[in-house]
Amino acid sequence: MSVQFYYVMHLTGILPVFTAYGLLIARSMLGSSEPAPRKLGAIASGVGLVLILISGFALLAKLGFGWPLWSFIKMGVWLLLGGLIVGVNRAPQLSRIWFWVVITLGFVAVFSVYLKPGA
Repeated sequence: MSVQFYYVMHLTGILPVFTAYGLLIARSMLGSSEPAPRKLGAIASGVGLVLILISGFALLAKLGFGWPLWSFIKMGVWLLLGGLIVGVNRAPQLSRIWFWVVITLGFVAVFSVYLKPGA
């Protein structure tokens, strides 16, 4: 498959991850105990994270980057985003903090891919 396909797949994976965290954090801030948003958020973030992982590794291989520092930074962000769902669901009282953590992780990912530290 083409590099453009993997770029689109990567960006398409990013959308549901951040949308899901927005949904889960808003649910926490509103004090809702409705299970449907929690389930939808978990599914959307899981599917998005899988798309990001597959397309990210495919892009590294297709573009011949190897394993630069910025790719490890992005893998760390991916791991933190994957584990963040537990914190958001188990500590809803920290929803304002989770909001800023999600934004910071997104910033770190964008920063690392565009400025490529260690490249």
